[in-house]
Amino acid sequence: MPTKTFFLSSLALILAISTSAQAKVYKWVTEDGTVVYSDQPHPEAEVLNIEPLHPYKAPAYNAPEESQSTQSQAKVEATTRYSSVTIASPEHDSNIHGTAGSFSVSVVSNPSLKQGDKYQLLIDGTPTGTPTSHSQFNVQNIDRGEHTVSVQILDKQGKSLNQSPAITVHIHRNKVPRKSPR
Repeated sequence: MPTKTFFLSSLALILAISTSAQAKVYKWVTEDGTVVYSDQPHPEAEVLNIEPLHPYKAPAYNAPEESQSTQSQAKVEATTRYSSVTIASPEHDSNIHGTAGSFSVSVVSNPSLKQGDKYQLLIDGTPTGTPTSHSQFNVQNIDRGEHTVSVQILDKQGKSLNQSPAITVHIHRNKVPRKSPR
């Protein structure tokens, strides 16, 4: 407990000194040996002579060179260039029927795709086809089952700028009955 009291007393002293450099600080020791600091006088207190605080002047700030600033701004613009990219169709959890496992994917980005940037379709996390500036993809020959579909926006260097939330599609391929030999 004396450690806690000492800590609180020290904290009080620091606060007293920092809030008013002109105020008097009093120090005394209680019967149990606790040192007390206060801004209020006490019969057994001695007045401490505290030096006034010296103001601190921070060094001047030198702005970074323009080339570094321009590079930093270009990085920020690249990562915030598109506020969103979403798959407009098919809808999440769609069932797609047919014999070829084919379907179309439509993409919408905000803002619209900028010159030099491309869309990249991802099926089950794997890039499918080549990046394109068209917002429509025709997908063919996808295996039966559940698949995730998403789209990335890539810059000229192929770096991902944004990616749509993934949707799930369920591919149902029709079976073609086999002819039995006669």
